[in-house]
Amino acid sequence: MAFLASIETIDTSSASPVPSVCLYPAAPIGGAPMPTKVIAGGQPLMIIAPPVGGTQYVCAPTIPIPVDIAFGTTCQPGVRFIRPTVNTSVIINGMLPAVTGDDAQLLLGGTPRPLTGPFQHPTIIIGSNLTP
Repeated sequence: MAFLASIETIDTSSASPVPSVCLYPAAPIGGAPMPTKVIAGGQPLMIIAPPVGGTQYVCAPTIPIPVDIAFGTTCQPGVRFIRPTVNTSVIINGMLPAVTGDDAQLLLGGTPRPLTGPFQHPTIIIGSNLTP
């Protein structure tokens, strides 16, 4: 079972690729959520999903923390993206929303950044097989 990610969903921290000189702390996804025709809580459901025809959702950047400046490297803002991978079958308005178990990834590489929560609308569960 998976819950829908939102702009408030936080990922986990990661470091820049070798040599690790920059730490990119966990941060809310942010970005520009996609509106849908689904109504939840009296409002259109906003989902974290690539735009129709796109392959990834661009998150708000994460601000790096220099760890080792001996290399003379400056840390660039961490541009992150999400490619929904856990949900492969539930499509909302032609888009696959990001859910529990998906990862954010820094554009410059490094380790995946699993989404940790909070997630939105606990009554909307993707892949639940619940019957009325």
